[in-house]
Amino acid sequence: MKIIKGAKNALKRLSNILLRSDMLVLPGQLAFFFLLATVPTITLIAYGASLFNVSIDFISNFLLKSFGSDIANLITPMISDIKISFEFLIPLFVAFYAASGGASSIIVTSNQLFNFENSSFLKRKVKGLIMTIILISLIVFLLLVPAFGDKFIELVKYVNMNQKVTNSIVFIINISKGPVSWLVIFFLVKIIYTMAPDKRLSSSYTTKGSLFTTFGFIIITYIYSFYVNNVAHYDILYGGLSHFVVLMIWFYLIAYIVTIGIAINAEELEKRQNLPT
Repeated sequence: MKIIKGAKNALKRLSNILLRSDMLVLPGQLAFFFLLATVPTITLIAYGASLFNVSIDFISNFLLKSFGSDIANLITPMISDIKISFEFLIPLFVAFYAASGGASSIIVTSNQLFNFENSSFLKRKVKGLIMTIILISLIVFLLLVPAFGDKFIELVKYVNMNQKVTNSIVFIINISKGPVSWLVIFFLVKIIYTMAPDKRLSSSYTTKGSLFTTFGFIIITYIYSFYVNNVAHYDILYGGLSHFVVLMIWFYLIAYIVTIGIAINAEELEKRQNLPT
């Protein structure tokens, strides 16, 4: 009976979370800002790769194998012949600043759910930029290891690189799979959830939400990876935009899970505050 009662209470709490007004707004905002951060992120990765003599062809081939020709053809011209200059840095900074709106939305939503007051605009923007870097790192890790780690390894082995470098990259990707990748995801998610509210919050209040979000990310990412790698016959409906549409759906589901995790943490704080002393 206790198990059934606990399950009913859990479903009721989940239902309350899903019916929040925040769930109608924040996931779509986050998905848009994730997409907005894609090009500057890939641009920086491409520039960093060029410093290690990794060719643009390597990156474009990875994009082609992982996301299809439509996305690869869209992004490759943007990252070709990258040179650090004033004209390069200003648009890049503006793009990241605009993308930080997603982190700002997480901060504001966390404050609303935790009943905390919002801090100043400047403080929120600075924290939002830091959180954006963490969020982008998390998205890149999800795509590079759980989603397309095998394709990345195939490409590394195919490209004529130094054998020691190749073995090192393959070793790092392989050990980053499974439980190690789960720990990395959990660690980054917990940092985001702990940072988000504009009031000091013990990380213990974010554990349940971080666990939910971690497992949600893992499940959604593996489904996305399996679908892209094994099914991928959805281009009849969307044509050349097929991979882009599926990527956007993945972005939206990731954003939805992030929002549920915030709400779970808020419920946990409220639950502990209402416990008899």
